Amino acid sequence: MTSHSDATAIVVTHNSARQIPATLAALHQAALPVRLVDNASTDETVDLVRELFPTVTVLANTENLGFAAAVNQAALGVDSAVLLLVNPDCVVPPTTAHELVRVATERYGVAGPRLVDPTGRVAVSAHPFETLTTVVASRFGGPLVPVPLRRWLSGRRHRLTYDACLRGDRPTPVDWLSGACLAVPTRLFLAVGGLDEAYFMYYEDEEFCLQARHRGAEVFYVPAVSACHIGGASSSDPVWIWPHLYRSMLLFFTRHRSRSRHLVRAVVLLRALLGIGLAGVRLSLQPRVGLARLRAWARVGRLAISRLPN
Repeated sequence: MTSHSDATAIVVTHNSARQIPATLAALHQAALPVRLVDNASTDETVDLVRELFPTVTVLANTENLGFAAAVNQAALGVDSAVLLLVNPDCVVPPTTAHELVRVATERYGVAGPRLVDPTGRVAVSAHPFETLTTVVASRFGGPLVPVPLRRWLSGRRHRLTYDACLRGDRPTPVDWLSGACLAVPTRLFLAVGGLDEAYFMYYEDEEFCLQARHRGAEVFYVPAVSACHIGGASSSDPVWIWPHLYRSMLLFFTRHRSRSRHLVRAVVLLRALLGIGLAGVRLSLQPRVGLARLRAWARVGRLAISRLPN
């Protein structure tokens, strides 16, 4: 049976000074070695970590390489049996870390916990692979379609997976899990080739789980243990988020959903046009915010009509 020392925690930061102390304190309590890669923070993240957590291995990049590339950088040379990927805004109690390591080792698969927000509310972190319907219902329809209707539109399999997030206490096989907290056997991580660096941020977790399943591994949602995901430590600015999110979405569908990729492009283009229209309205009320959102949605629109690399 794998001991706790046979796992290494990997954390990627970018301007995460407010959240990172709680994250690292929990990992310290779990007695896990930590490798932290900082993606060119302009706040005091690196100095703070080095001062408060001198045992953490810190790699400070001079440019933001993206989440996937930074995780791969941190994983280089790690000889632990399991990698525990933890977002800088995710607090993982020792019991959770140890249980995820156990499940990942004994079942040779990806393992993730029940995620809760700071109020204790369960966040949906287990998903079936995305389809055109789920994109329309969750991404595009989010601000316009009521939650019950979105659940119905998402289909039975999606609803069952969502329900698993709210009930049950046994490890449950799912398609993919949120990358906020994942335990992965190092051998599996290397077999997949690490996280796909074509995704700067977002969808790299879905892509990894897909590739792991292609190699015979399973992905387990472990609801008996939980972690607190605060959210937004490295990506709190929606103007910065939107282009990365939709670029990654388009890339995933271009690769894996050949029949619906053009329809997804149309959905993204419509969403961008809606965003441009709403940003135009905001220009008169909040010129600086409106202009930033206008530019961000214009970038999304250009992505929808451009060719993405595979």
